[in-house]
Amino acid sequence: MSTELSNDSESFIQQQISIGIYRSRTDVIEAGVELLRQQKALLDRLDEGRRQLDQGEYVEFDREGLRQFFEGLKERARQQAGAK
Repeated sequence: MSTELSNDSESFIQQQISIGIYRSRTDVIEAGVELLRQQKALLDRLDEGRRQLDQGEYVEFDREGLRQFFEGLKERARQQAGAK
């Protein structure tokens, strides 16, 4: 399959390959597609969150509750980072 990109995009791809970030044009394009997938997943999650808010499906937190919630998130992120 052939893809035609703008000269600016082709230059960017070649730059990424020449500095060693990616090995091939295909790798650069695959990375771009993966970012689009991640963006779509995030937008879907935001839509679902909006739907939940609109339907009253949420929990209210006070300042201390939020602090504890975010500390828990940070701890889970640290544990996941250590597991890799």
